Amino acid sequence: MTAGGRRIAAAFGCAVALTGMAPAFADDIAGQWLFDTSKFADNDCQIVGRINFIPTAVKNTYTCWFENEQICGAINGNLYIRVRQSCTAQRIGKQVAIQSKVDRVLERRPYLPPDLARMNYLADNFILQLSANKAEMNGEHYDEQRNLNARFWRDVELIS
Repeated sequence: MTAGGRRIAAAFGCAVALTGMAPAFADDIAGQWLFDTSKFADNDCQIVGRINFIPTAVKNTYTCWFENEQICGAINGNLYIRVRQSCTAQRIGKQVAIQSKVDRVLERRPYLPPDLARMNYLADNFILQLSANKAEMNGEHYDEQRNLNARFWRDVELIS
């Protein structure tokens, strides 16, 4: 083998090894993701969370659940709400729609009784676009009061 051929073979071998280290995602959204929204309420609040998608028997349809936190600063009275929600998601091409329902408000500061806190928290819904590498989704969060930008990314351990 010539020196040029050995370099090409070595480069190919390195490329194959590096590809093997990268996470491989099937053509779906199954698994755990992290997410956040743009800031709102005078740029003082943001929603952050973790969501898990589980495939159903129907192709491109998922059940899901997530926990999220709405964190606000001093402008909004240092409001903090931690919520558990159940959801369904459907993927059509690269579009993903998530419809949710508030199951339980796990924590709220300032305190409100749990039933009242749940009634006062609007379900978080999303319309997203899956990236080409299937490791990120970007789009919109919406509820009855607001539309926000939303970003989801896969919750994977980085390999060093």
